Amino acid sequence: MGVRSTSPTQSFIDDFYRSGTDAASPVPIPPTSASGAFAAWGGGGGGGEEGSYGGGGGAVVGSLTLATGNYTFIVGSKGCSWASPGPGFGGAPVKSHNGGGGGGFSGIFSGDLTPFSFLGDGPGAGADPSPNRDTAHAAAIMLSGGGGAAGQEPASAIGGGGGGGTTGGQGDPGQGGGGGQSGGGAGGPGDAGSGNAGSKLLGGWGPVSAGSGGGGGGYYGGGSGGASTGNGVEAGGGGSGYFDSSYGTATLTTGSPGKNSNGAAAATGSPYYPGSAGVSGAGRPHSTRDSTAGAFIIGPYSGSAISVTPPGGSPSPVPTSGQAFNTAGKYLLVVS
Repeated sequence: MGVRSTSPTQSFIDDFYRSGTDAASPVPIPPTSASGAFAAWGGGGGGGEEGSYGGGGGAVVGSLTLATGNYTFIVGSKGCSWASPGPGFGGAPVKSHNGGGGGGFSGIFSGDLTPFSFLGDGPGAGADPSPNRDTAHAAAIMLSGGGGAAGQEPASAIGGGGGGGTTGGQGDPGQGGGGGQSGGGAGGPGDAGSGNAGSKLLGGWGPVSAGSGGGGGGYYGGGSGGASTGNGVEAGGGGSGYFDSSYGTATLTTGSPGKNSNGAAAATGSPYYPGSAGVSGAGRPHSTRDSTAGAFIIGPYSGSAISVTPPGGSPSPVPTSGQAFNTAGKYLLVVS
């Protein structure tokens, strides 16, 4: 038998719990994180006017643990065709004359960054300047790069680079460089003007003087192709992907270049691939094949609840079986 305390107050407490009557029931401790499968595909690069092909989007498939709090994820836009001049989400740049625009990155960041635009660069495009891009770049958890776009010229042996994985692919052959882990892809050469390099989260665009292909958005964007007179090679490079290993584990895969055919998205055999994300386009009017946007996938998960607010919508719970998002834009994700 245990020793009884000489303190009257403590003796009362000891007697109360020793009696076994009205003993306090343990209170369940709520989970403080959500753990499960997550995946992302970058948007496919756009095609040029004369039928050339952009590169396919990259992929990242991982297992993440997200603590309770706010997160922002992006579904990257498809690379715009030479006939559609607008910038897209995920750093997808505007098109340059008769070249296509690069595809946007897809992925997730820590914090509520929805006030940031995440749009691509170009004349009047309104891409977020520093410090917004610096803040977002530092908050990246996992990203898949967008494919580089094709230039104006025909498809034969020319194509945009695939989006990363890790490093984005170079425009093929020898044009806009792929984005890396520490800097954007270099702009390609051209006798009518050099291309613009990629930068933090933004694919390079232009130059505005001719039909070069834009770089894909990424952790660092791919460079745009240079502008050439005649049948030059003007393809852009793919943007890079990224993964912060403090959140879990992931496999990163680079998309295919768009050389002589549509650039294929990476890791299409993954069970989380939604069926059509990240495929590059060929230029219209010579092809009706358009590029496709990226995707962000929340797979089966456990622990804390996840809710998502889509662009212009209201918060909605994500079932524990998971949910796919393939409409380009920025989303608020809350773990609670």
